[in-house]
Amino acid sequence: MEYNELMRGFAAKFGVADIETDNGATALEIDGMSVGFLHAPEADELMVVVEIGFPPPDANGPFGSIMLKANYLYNGTNGAVICQNPETGAYAVMRSYPLAQLDVEAFAQAVEALVNTAERWKDVISLARAVEDEKDEKDASASEDGDRFAGGLGGFMQV
Repeated sequence: MEYNELMRGFAAKFGVADIETDNGATALEIDGMSVGFLHAPEADELMVVVEIGFPPPDANGPFGSIMLKANYLYNGTNGAVICQNPETGAYAVMRSYPLAQLDVEAFAQAVEALVNTAERWKDVISLARAVEDEKDEKDASASEDGDRFAGGLGGFMQV
């Protein structure tokens, strides 16, 4: 199916009457998620990108490892890849679809599955951020306790 025709039919399914597709890129909000569409005419593919948020501060630690493992053989990504926008630093879930194999209904189902995958990874990022925040609070609290006892523990024996 041709890119402009596919995108107009897809947008209509979501109640969007007028969508700009002439420049090969557009975005829609689906289930509260910003979904970008980029036509790659040289490959006759349509790339779909769903931003899932900014990485937690310890993105190179266990969290980063979890995301890399999810990309391996698409184990945790339902055929998509988790990537980072080099311009904004935001993480995204991205998948490419060959236009020749798509119709409006198949594409709508594929995008819905991608958005569902993105929602799960957005939740993972939120959870990782919450864990980091809790760790930071504990570290700050321990630091304050350490300051309180900087002069020693009085009558207690220090080990």
